Amino acid sequence: MKIAFFVGIFFPQPGGVQVQTHNMANTIVKMGYDIDFFLLNKSNVKNNLYKLIIINKFIISLFFYLNFYLKINLSIIFRVYLKYFLKVDKYDLFHFHFLNHKMLYLIDNLKYFQKKIIVTFHGADIQFDKNFNYGFRIDETYERLFKSVIFKIDYFFTISKSIKKDILKIGIDEKRIFSSPNSVSLEKINKFKNLEENIKDKIHILTVARFAKNTKGLDLIPEIANKLSEKNINYKWSLVGKNIDQIKKFKDMDRYEKNFKFYDNIQNFEEDIFPNSELIKIYKNNHIYVSLSRIEAFPITLLEALACGLPVLSFNTKGGNELIVNGWNGKLIDEYSAIKMAEEIISYQKEDTYILHKKNTNESVLKYDLKKIASDVVKNYKILN
Repeated sequence: MKIAFFVGIFFPQPGGVQVQTHNMANTIVKMGYDIDFFLLNKSNVKNNLYKLIIINKFIISLFFYLNFYLKINLSIIFRVYLKYFLKVDKYDLFHFHFLNHKMLYLIDNLKYFQKKIIVTFHGADIQFDKNFNYGFRIDETYERLFKSVIFKIDYFFTISKSIKKDILKIGIDEKRIFSSPNSVSLEKINKFKNLEENIKDKIHILTVARFAKNTKGLDLIPEIANKLSEKNINYKWSLVGKNIDQIKKFKDMDRYEKNFKFYDNIQNFEEDIFPNSELIKIYKNNHIYVSLSRIEAFPITLLEALACGLPVLSFNTKGGNELIVNGWNGKLIDEYSAIKMAEEIISYQKEDTYILHKKNTNESVLKYDLKKIASDVVKNYKILN
């Protein structure tokens, strides 16, 4: 079986979509299947076992803009390009991850060849929240194209229950929807040891996120830090992600700088599965994981944290509340409040619940093991082919 992956966003931009598609493609190739990985932009990835193919961005942009904005439909010519450049006939399935305008246009034209198309939405390509100006569908151009293409797609793989609900709301038949959650390599993570320092002596906190002040909730950090300091909590907070040191510019952060450690985005050029070993070591050298996000689909960082044995504190938001069972492997906070988050961090140091929750972290992610999910994906490919 030969599969074509199309990915709307990829490395060097960091993110969960990139990690998941790369890990899944490499794992499926190891299982003996062929994957060609189509991108619109060049990538810096070097540890791919799949074949990387760059689609001519100028060509697809030209036909897309002529068609969508000037109403000049030259799709018949574009399909000639698809037929000979993509060699569409040699693929059994076309699997699209993270749609954008041009991915939608590609799907529309590939359906001319009567090929089976699977789509995995990863968040912003189907979710939207006008309060945070989040999601592609806020843009009328994207929404118009989205609605014209969505019913031409054969099958949908969903990474979370919340995204499945979004697909059902559109009117897609549930029989065309298959569960395919994000995953993590437990085999790789279990090779590393956890921090041995007692949480009651000093609490080590971790947050992994690119710098996005509002959607990632990073604006709450100074107030949380202030509350922890007021209560004389001995803590070290590690922050990992692209441009994450921008947090230093927040008001009053200079007062707490000694309590924070910043790591820029940690790339992974040598190992064939993410996360990088250095990032796993950072996870393992902390006690708890704190998620401040206001909106997520199925956050890979929470999955990685749990796999590394860290109980998770999260607000009761989409995605997070599918991974965290309140009072079992972490805590869900209903009120979006910096004070409430600080209080729960303190409770882990003052009470014995931390040990109880930590015991359940690994069990809670067994069903998300990369090899298991990849096997399920291949089984579904065979069914749908």
